[in-house]
Amino acid sequence: MKRNQLLGVLMASALLVSAGEASVYAAAGPVSKPSAVKASVKATVKVKEGVKAWTVNGAQTSFKTVDAGGYKLYSISQLAASLGASIANESGSLVLKDKAGVHTIKLKAGSKSYTLDSVKYNFTTAPTVYGGKLYVELSAIVNGLGGELFGSPLQILGTARPQGEFDTIHWAADGTVLANLEGETTQIYKFGANPGSFGLFSSDDKASDFAVSGDRRYGAFTDENGLLYVIDLTSGAVKPVGTDTSTKTDLTWSADGKIIYFIQGDKQEKISQISVDIGTVTELLADKVENKSELHISADGKRAVYIVNITGTAKNDADSTEDSLTVDYSKAGEQLYQLDLSTKGAKPAALTTSDDNKLYPEILADGTVVYLSADPEGKTVNTLKTVKPDGTTANIALDIEVNWAEAAAGGIIASGTAADGTSRFYSVSASGSAQELFRTKADISEVAVSADGSKLAVITGGKLITIENGKSVQLTR
Repeated sequence: MKRNQLLGVLMASALLVSAGEASVYAAAGPVSKPSAVKASVKATVKVKEGVKAWTVNGAQTSFKTVDAGGYKLYSISQLAASLGASIANESGSLVLKDKAGVHTIKLKAGSKSYTLDSVKYNFTTAPTVYGGKLYVELSAIVNGLGGELFGSPLQILGTARPQGEFDTIHWAADGTVLANLEGETTQIYKFGANPGSFGLFSSDDKASDFAVSGDRRYGAFTDENGLLYVIDLTSGAVKPVGTDTSTKTDLTWSADGKIIYFIQGDKQEKISQISVDIGTVTELLADKVENKSELHISADGKRAVYIVNITGTAKNDADSTEDSLTVDYSKAGEQLYQLDLSTKGAKPAALTTSDDNKLYPEILADGTVVYLSADPEGKTVNTLKTVKPDGTTANIALDIEVNWAEAAAGGIIASGTAADGTSRFYSVSASGSAQELFRTKADISEVAVSADGSKLAVITGGKLITIENGKSVQLTR
């Protein structure tokens, strides 16, 4: 081989090394090289330049790409910048760290081998230098730095959505959603409107569930001793309310957030209230009727509506022997009652006498009581029924079998299953007119509605999804 030929071979080898390793020191940005080097790289590595658009943390972003060996690689400097990651050179390797400082990737141009948090992995295609910039596999870098790729349109999250089974959902006043991650310990997460926007809100076992105030600013719950607490749904701060340790269930806030009403006693035989500011308990009803539940208070605080679960009545003959004992179930079942809170000493009045099961009672602004009626024999579909202040009753016509309802924005938000198997959500006004909000083929196990009724949060298959203006956003994996 002639001397000039040998020199040419050596120079070509040197150029490949320069492109594959030495350029690591400047891979995060432009590399200044002689034109001969650029020409050699283009001749040696067959690539095709391009641009690919993604939504990154909610913002539209275009990345420079190259196709190398049939695999699309992305500009590492652009990726790092969009994810808020840092880039540094360390002993001939390029080191990337996520913005939280949790994950570290070390790689070299031209090498398929890399480490993620000190564990060795391999790229499908080695990082490639082209035009003075380094290009890498998108998924390996994004996932390695704790992010996530998903969806249509294409989206990149700097922080991956949390994974697991979620339940017990509530809306907060700031538009966030609180949800529990199922597990051995209590973990309540707070989710923003966009995927990847979340944080651990509380790990307080006592606060695993709570009754939310009408303005969605606070939650109320009791501990195992019956002591009442209030949690701030913005800061997570918890404070006890009073010192009363009697059994309290069905916590219900007044419209102004100053009073919490509850059913009191081991047998749910009383209705009482407690002042949030000073913790004073006031007894409102002690009629010795047991098994009260589903307490609701009108917006003006003048009326209470609740359910009484009436059990069978035991009867004996004159001898009161065991053999003569019988139980009369003719009047057993759930009935709605109302109590006038504005009149001292007022007696409860029955709102219903029917034998259907009654769920989710709500009091509308005009005094109408709405509830879900379910046939105990399962022979007819569940429906929404109304009881007007004058005692007249009616059905609300919907094309679903209702399985949930909650008051919001002066009316009712209801969900249920249609004949075609889809789950549908309706906004029902006080007059009874209904507007469909959303439908899905997914099975819905839990629903929560924002204070103004404009947004829904649902659980399907353990995943948290929010719905607004007919569009859904999945916040967990």
